[in-house]
Amino acid sequence: MSVLLYEVLNKLRQIDEKIKDLSNKRKLPPKGLNEALKKLKEAESKLRTKSTEAEAGSRKTKHVADVLGEETAKLSRAEEKLASVKNSKEYQAALKEVNQLKKAVSSLNDQHQSLNAESDKLMTEMLAIEKELKEAVRSYETLLVQMKDATNQLDSEIKDIQDSRLRVMSDIPDDIRNKYIKACDTKNGVGVSLIMSERCGACNMALPKQFCNQVVKADKVYHCPSCQRLIIYINN
Repeated sequence: MSVLLYEVLNKLRQIDEKIKDLSNKRKLPPKGLNEALKKLKEAESKLRTKSTEAEAGSRKTKHVADVLGEETAKLSRAEEKLASVKNSKEYQAALKEVNQLKKAVSSLNDQHQSLNAESDKLMTEMLAIEKELKEAVRSYETLLVQMKDATNQLDSEIKDIQDSRLRVMSDIPDDIRNKYIKACDTKNGVGVSLIMSERCGACNMALPKQFCNQVVKADKVYHCPSCQRLIIYINN
């Protein structure tokens, strides 16, 4: 082995670290995506709640309107009856019925108007929430497009670096290349480490001084006793 080979292995280490860094970035969602999704879900939940309230209010309003119609019809018949009574006793009874029905109709009218007002308020709130939801969807979809663009850019960068990695790998002997590939496969894509202050730069294990001196000699390929990566020394 030679110092020149160490330089090649170090270049591979730098390439692998770059690929690892870009791959990790690729997994990260764009800033604000999770918050945008949270706002979208919250708006959807609020709209569902208001829709449920509106449906319940609509059923109640219809029921009150139906009862109001029935009571109004009864009142009309009672007033016709009142106009046709022949004696005082019948008049008093008919008048009492008319007054009771008027009171019931008046109460139902008030209730119906109140329900209509509540319905109008709900509709206003729902329109505001729908606007909020549309904005949340727009923001979320914009971020998704940004994420796709960023991912495509990272994929392109990774491919270019992987191509350069293959070219660099062709400069090392087959036996060392095979050991390097094996180390990469078991160590998250980074198969080479540096000796740094008598420690493995990857796993930080303290290395015996004699072992470090052997690595510095560059007479053969050495592995870190702990993480099993190829370990090299670069004189900075």
